Amino acid sequence: MSGELLFTEEEWNAAVPGVAAAMLEYLRPYRTAIYAHKEIVDGSEYGEGWGSGSYLRLGNRVFVLTNQHVACVRSEGGRLAYQFDAQEDIRLVSGDHTETPWPLDLAVLPVGMSGWADSSNQSKPIEVEQIAVAHDPAPTELLTFTGFSGQQILFHYNTLFAKGTCYTAREVELPHDQRFSSRFHFGINYRPDLASTVDGGPGLPLPPGLSGSTVWDTKFVASRIAGIPWTPDLARVTGVVWGWPSGNACLVATRAEYLRSFLLSVAAAQP
Repeated sequence: MSGELLFTEEEWNAAVPGVAAAMLEYLRPYRTAIYAHKEIVDGSEYGEGWGSGSYLRLGNRVFVLTNQHVACVRSEGGRLAYQFDAQEDIRLVSGDHTETPWPLDLAVLPVGMSGWADSSNQSKPIEVEQIAVAHDPAPTELLTFTGFSGQQILFHYNTLFAKGTCYTAREVELPHDQRFSSRFHFGINYRPDLASTVDGGPGLPLPPGLSGSTVWDTKFVASRIAGIPWTPDLARVTGVVWGWPSGNACLVATRAEYLRSFLLSVAAAQP
């Protein structure tokens, strides 16, 4: 299809809301909010949104994939928790986690396998084969991430209220900043002032709390190039969000090839 117009403007504008809605539903079981868990003197528990993550299977274990700067609070005595899809309870992270610092800023938190096996758990883990070999989307491809902004999490009197965000946009150039390198990172357009919704909910939240969100290459444009029907299960993980450069309308993510190299080291260290 070289030299041909892949989509008319009308086709594109008509198709994108459907892609966003399909990815919203498809990614729901993979995601989890990560909470900083606290307890007050009268026995009531509370917490705050601390970041975002996705369930991931390595060998016979399941982990929460997130950022090092989200997980590192555990090294300072803090406690983190996660939540399975279709369950109200939150579960404390128990056991050692593995992390790697900037410029990759990645971590995996262990998930209790007895809880994971509960029949009411509707969460799903990302399988290694769902991770792209490298971040290499088709030109103008749609990228989607799902996570939990801190402003959309309320946790008090032992009751949790959390609303996830699923966002679809295109890649943008990284801002000029010594913290970012196109070797390790890529940018995702993030404009709350211009975004439209597909589920009738409020607009985009502020980014704090979205750190650790898994980014998926939807393969929507790639499927049109290949001449095959698009479905959300074609999507592949292409990175992990870790930063929001203040004053720039984008989020910054670590590329899939470095996520893969990190996960290889984690798998090699498993007993």
